[in-house]
Amino acid sequence: MLSRFILARLLLVAGFLTGLGSLMATFGHIGDPLYRVSAEFDGGRAHSWYHALREGCADLSTLAVLLLVFFAGPRWRSPESWWLCLILLLGYYLPFWAGMPFVAELRAPSWRAEFNHVAQALLALAGLWLARPAFRAGRGAPQPDA
Repeated sequence: MLSRFILARLLLVAGFLTGLGSLMATFGHIGDPLYRVSAEFDGGRAHSWYHALREGCADLSTLAVLLLVFFAGPRWRSPESWWLCLILLLGYYLPFWAGMPFVAELRAPSWRAEFNHVAQALLALAGLWLARPAFRAGRGAPQPDA
């Protein structure tokens, strides 16, 4: 039988894998001549490439921290680390939709991309929510690790 924590891990990883295309698209903008700002922008025409690199590296860092907390030993899981994971996931996923209902220019480039953003967020957040009991026990208390 699949334990609750293993299922939580699977949901988190499924969310990250679902979003792999979006993450690779971010890195794909680097060097793309269509992904440049106008010459009038004071930061330079390729400044948007810098932002794509910065965003991609921040995304990878976020995913690495979450995977570390979920797959390291039980001592990494505490109520505080659960809240930190929630903050990281919200910070990672909210930009996908936060502006879209209010500013059309901040929406995803297609409905397929919108669906992908929703799916990856729901999977990862469901994994975090399902894992919550494993984080509530606190350090030193028995926790499900398998």
